[in-house]
Amino acid sequence: MKLTQTHRGEKKVFFIKDTSLKITTESSYGIMTRNIPFEKITDEFVALKFNIIHYLLIIVFVVLLLLSFLILKMYNTENVEKIYGVIVPLLLGGAFGIYNFKTATTVLRCIDYEGIEFYKDTPTRKELNNFIKQILENRNKYLEKNYSKVNPNLNYEFQYEMFLHLNMLEIIDSEQLDQLMLELNNTFSERFIGFSKN
Repeated sequence: MKLTQTHRGEKKVFFIKDTSLKITTESSYGIMTRNIPFEKITDEFVALKFNIIHYLLIIVFVVLLLLSFLILKMYNTENVEKIYGVIVPLLLGGAFGIYNFKTATTVLRCIDYEGIEFYKDTPTRKELNNFIKQILENRNKYLEKNYSKVNPNLNYEFQYEMFLHLNMLEIIDSEQLDQLMLELNNTFSERFIGFSKN
């Protein structure tokens, strides 16, 4: 399944593979491709927050507004209302544009990876929601098939963390988690070497 999004000169193509999500981003900076394994994709959506740069830009807009007011008053400029009829909407539009730029995206959090950033409602809200739902369904099927049983050939710590992850994603319930943890400990108990009493 594939989803294509375009926003402000940038094009993103998301492709659901058997074991991962492939993302190709094409912009004026070039083409970047990355694969995010299903093991690393969570259910958590991150609300994008302003960083210090966005606050600084909005402060600059406000300062420009105040400075322009003082300069116009100093020189006794006539038709101040008409001038502000142009300046204020431009500055407010700039501030709103900065705010809207951040609210136009939503991010699906990943473990140890940069989050997966989607443009909201592109191409439509329904298509985007269906695509995200498909990612999570494919991820769940893959994880359940590959990690919902004890594998003596895999690392103990990795399996321990994966079972907790499966439970958090509600792929397995608490009872299944307890059973898997018991099997995991029994499988690896023979491999743990204790200290000698001598």
